[in-house]
Amino acid sequence: MDKYVETEKEVKWLEERFDKTGKFKPIESPARKVWTDKDGKKITYAEFMERWKTGMKGITQSQQTKMQLNSTYIMLIGIACGFVISLFNWSNLWWLAIILGAAFFNTGVGALGLWQKKIAYAEMEKMIEEAEE
Repeated sequence: MDKYVETEKEVKWLEERFDKTGKFKPIESPARKVWTDKDGKKITYAEFMERWKTGMKGITQSQQTKMQLNSTYIMLIGIACGFVISLFNWSNLWWLAIILGAAFFNTGVGALGLWQKKIAYAEMEKMIEEAEE
């Protein structure tokens, strides 16, 4: 009898908590959800995806490069944090520190290339604007 005492307590605890949470509500599928656009007009998921695809086709090279560069900065921060944490446990994670150190420099070189690309696109857009005037 004693071995079931803990289980009965857990069941009672769960029943108390479940009663307070309210009625079970299943997760809604985004395919059936009705969204609104910027004007407040209701659109379906399919229409939203069509608009999103059209918008993604209109992204310029400059916008794409800026987005890639910002993502690379986030990756560099994550790699640096992982490197520092692996240094704290050097005896077990020395191999991870070596990998993350190399990944940091490799990603850094990629970020430098993207930064140069961003500057080149900005200059090109400036030249196009001047030519249009």
